[in-house]
Amino acid sequence: MATSTNLAADVRLDEFTVALQPVLNLGNGKVHGFEALLRGPAGCDVNPPALFRRARREHWLGELESRARSLAFEAAERYLEGEEVLFLNGDLRFPLPQHRYPHVVMEVSEAQDVSHHHVEKLRHQGLKLYLDDYGVSHGNLARILDIRPCGLKVDRSIVRGISEDARRFAIARALAMLATDLGMDLVAEGIETSEDLVAARRAGFTLGQGYYLGRPRLDPNREEIDRVSQLLSNMVIERVTSARFRLVASSM
Repeated sequence: MATSTNLAADVRLDEFTVALQPVLNLGNGKVHGFEALLRGPAGCDVNPPALFRRARREHWLGELESRARSLAFEAAERYLEGEEVLFLNGDLRFPLPQHRYPHVVMEVSEAQDVSHHHVEKLRHQGLKLYLDDYGVSHGNLARILDIRPCGLKVDRSIVRGISEDARRFAIARALAMLATDLGMDLVAEGIETSEDLVAARRAGFTLGQGYYLGRPRLDPNREEIDRVSQLLSNMVIERVTSARFRLVASSM
C-alpha cells in the first residue's frame, strides 16, 4: 500500500501546505473565520480537486484527507484568533484528527453523498455543517432538509456579476430570505469586485469570501484584512453603477 511520504512519483503529501482565505462579516466587517485550502509544493501545478479525485480512484483518499485536515488545524492554532471559525472541506466519512481548535465548520458539497449517521456523528462532536457551492448543480432544497445545515455557501456562479444581473440578484435575495427564516448563515463565494460586494450585501448575504476581500495566504496578512474590514464597517452610502441592478434595488 502506498505511504503518505511517496504515494506516487509526483505526489508527496509531506510537501503540501494549506492556505487560509478570510470569510468576513459583510455587516460589520469583522473576520468571521478562514477557509483552509490545500496547496501543493512550490512550483507544483497539482490541482486540489483533481488530486482528491485521483486519490479516491487510487485508494489513498484517507491519507490525503488526514494530511489536509492536520495541516488545517495546525494553521488554525497558529493564525486564528478569538472565536474565528475554521472552515474545512472534505469527505465526512473520514474522522477528524485529534485537535485543540474549538471553532470548526465542515463544508459539505451539494453533490456529496452524506448519510444521516455521519451528519449526526459530526453534530455530536460539536461541529457545524455548511452546504458548500450551493447552486452549482441543482440548488437542491431537499439537501437543506436532509442535512439541516447552519449555513449555505452560495457558489460563485451566482455571486459573480450579481451587481449587473437582475436574475442573479433576485436569486440571492430569495436565498437570503430562506436563510433568515431557517436561521442559517449565508456566505457569498467569489466576491471579486466592489460592485459585487455592495450588491451581495444589499441582497442579504451575511458573510462573504473572495479575492476582493482577501486572497488565500499561507500566513494571513492581518493589516490587509483590517483595511478591508474598515471599508466594510464604513460602507454607509451604497452606490451601484449598473442600471440593471439599480432597477432591482429601486423596487425593494
